Amino acid sequence: IRLEQRLRVMTISRSYQSIVLLFVSRLSAAALFTPSLALSTSVTHHCNSIRSSSQLRLFGSSRFRKKDKQPDHQMESAADADAATQKMAQLDLSLIKKFAHKNGDALFGYIEECQVDDPNNKGSFGRFLDAGTGSHSLRWMASILHREHLLANTSNGALSSPNISMDSFTAITADENMRRRVFNEAKELGIADKGDVIIGNWKEGVGKDGTVQFGASDTSDGTKLLLEGQQFDTILADYLVGAIDGFSPYFQDLIFNRLVPHLAPGGRLYVIGLQPIPDSVNSPANIMCKIRRVRDACILLANHRCYREYPLDWIERHLRKSGLNVVQSRTYPIRYDHSTMVRQINVGRSKLKLFPTKGMAAEMGKVLDDLEKESLEVTRKQADGRITLGYDYVVVAERPVDSD
Repeated sequence: IRLEQRLRVMTISRSYQSIVLLFVSRLSAAALFTPSLALSTSVTHHCNSIRSSSQLRLFGSSRFRKKDKQPDHQMESAADADAATQKMAQLDLSLIKKFAHKNGDALFGYIEECQVDDPNNKGSFGRFLDAGTGSHSLRWMASILHREHLLANTSNGALSSPNISMDSFTAITADENMRRRVFNEAKELGIADKGDVIIGNWKEGVGKDGTVQFGASDTSDGTKLLLEGQQFDTILADYLVGAIDGFSPYFQDLIFNRLVPHLAPGGRLYVIGLQPIPDSVNSPANIMCKIRRVRDACILLANHRCYREYPLDWIERHLRKSGLNVVQSRTYPIRYDHSTMVRQINVGRSKLKLFPTKGMAAEMGKVLDDLEKESLEVTRKQADGRITLGYDYVVVAERPVDSD
């Protein structure tokens, strides 16, 4: 692990990193028992010698060819580079270009900023777990995996996003339709070979007392629990807590206990959430409170479950209870225009066909129509056509390095 971390921060190419790893694998038995600090120093010295040498020597054996003929490894590298360039040229990356700009996405931009500033990670997300995946978070991950290409083909100047990296990703969803959608988009974005999209439920294997029962799966075929035995350098919970009520009701207080065993010591968990919309406010923004109430009523009358958001202080409290340190957090006020409110109204309309009676659906449809008209009137009275209500938040939590 220390070797991988040391190599990650050094300014040498991936091919040189592979050479160093091969060098270490060929060390003598005595060298393998060298204290880790000395070994790390030895590797660093070897990296520096490789980096500064004008010709490449492999562990004492010259591998030069005649000047009129390229070495095999150079020809293979050139062929690989050409293939990669052709592959990138065939991809449509228009959906992820915005992430190459610092202001492209405020929440994910803040996460990138925090990761760059983290001394434990040096600007890399390493092995990455998206604990509740969706199209938006997948596109952001694709922008990380294609970050060098995006930065090279955009002209954002000082407003460019950081050149941050990710080794691999694992994306989890409890919904089969979402899994297919995300997997297909991963292929379209050219990152399907960089990770896995898995269907699973975090509630499985958690006892009534909240303990995770690894090694004692209650599944009929004896398979392991979701991601059992795997750890990641970074975990993202992108509106995951709010979505849990739709799949695993009353499990919200245990979700961080379930995720912590998969977070490597020193790793970070980023939680994105929405501060719950209040029942009412004494301002023009009250229209959004009314829309939220009617939308949720439609969902319930269709015999579906609503998402249930949790406030920032609840999230921070339960992160600490799970053994994590809350490093910092930030809030982002939400600005609603008419189109944003209509999208929420349309969620309610999509449920009308599932109402118990046609008469009930017809009357609720009139209520939704009235809300759309009222929202238009309210926004037209605002100087910029938008109202402010509530906020999104990002919480940065870290697992102590000395934790078990």
